[in-house]
Amino acid sequence: MSQTCIRVKELVKTYKDLTAVNRMSFDVRTGEILGILGPNGSGKTTTLKSILGIIEFDEGSIEVNGLSVKGRRKEVLKDMGAILEGARNIYWHLSPRENLTYFSGIRGIPQKTISGRIDYLLESLELSDVADKEVRQFSSGMKQKCALACAFIYNPSILLLDEPTLGLDVEISRTIRNWLLNVVEKEGKTILITSHNMDFIESICDRILIIRRGEIISHETVASLKEKFARKYFRIDLESEPQNSLLDTIATLGSVSATGSSVRVELESANHLIPLMKVLEEADIRMLDFQTVENDLEDIFLEVIREEEE
Repeated sequence: MSQTCIRVKELVKTYKDLTAVNRMSFDVRTGEILGILGPNGSGKTTTLKSILGIIEFDEGSIEVNGLSVKGRRKEVLKDMGAILEGARNIYWHLSPRENLTYFSGIRGIPQKTISGRIDYLLESLELSDVADKEVRQFSSGMKQKCALACAFIYNPSILLLDEPTLGLDVEISRTIRNWLLNVVEKEGKTILITSHNMDFIESICDRILIIRRGEIISHETVASLKEKFARKYFRIDLESEPQNSLLDTIATLGSVSATGSSVRVELESANHLIPLMKVLEEADIRMLDFQTVENDLEDIFLEVIREEEE
């Protein structure tokens, strides 16, 4: 078992009458990737900023590698990197190389010893060809990769990422995912990620915290979440948008929802599949496509949140 590198215990943070984090406790193990999911305003970013010591929490404790964030913040920050709220931790009028040189400098790293790491980060994040161009000319994805390089320039063992793929296309998101998986596997880094990108979270995280209104409502591995909430449903694409009367009839066989001419049906029993086909035939509505689909992490997340609200 890996040792615990971050320990959050009974964390409380309030803003006037709003309790952003309410008695939250969890551990993070060395070498794992922990995802933190929750609706907007659930306390995800507040939790990360508390771990970094950027905001002062009201109650509880946070330890990073055995050191208290409140008592020894400067020592704690020496071993943590972060990207918060997009790519705001870089200077857009500097090039990637100049940004990396600057951020290594303010950490007190001698320039004669950092050039090799700068070259490594530029190459591994596919920034070598634009290393000397101003960041302001870059796409959102390129800016994010530059921000990631800057967060890693002093080689911290822990990285905190707040919405690292927000607004990025699939290709850039995949590049960032693969790079993070590589540094965890080869260098033993520990990563905390908040994101609304469920595909990204599912493909990279070992465990997931789901929080709502500042409280943890689920804390499991991705595999156990999928096993616990495993569902199969049918997606049927029809030639035209179904009338409410048809949806009501289908609802007698299981849960049903429709978006335009696409109908999602979760049958109470596999025995209801033939009656479903018969209902569609009697309605004289042509079926263009029929697929069996397993629910994904987004479905599971919404179900966990819905169960908590009921």
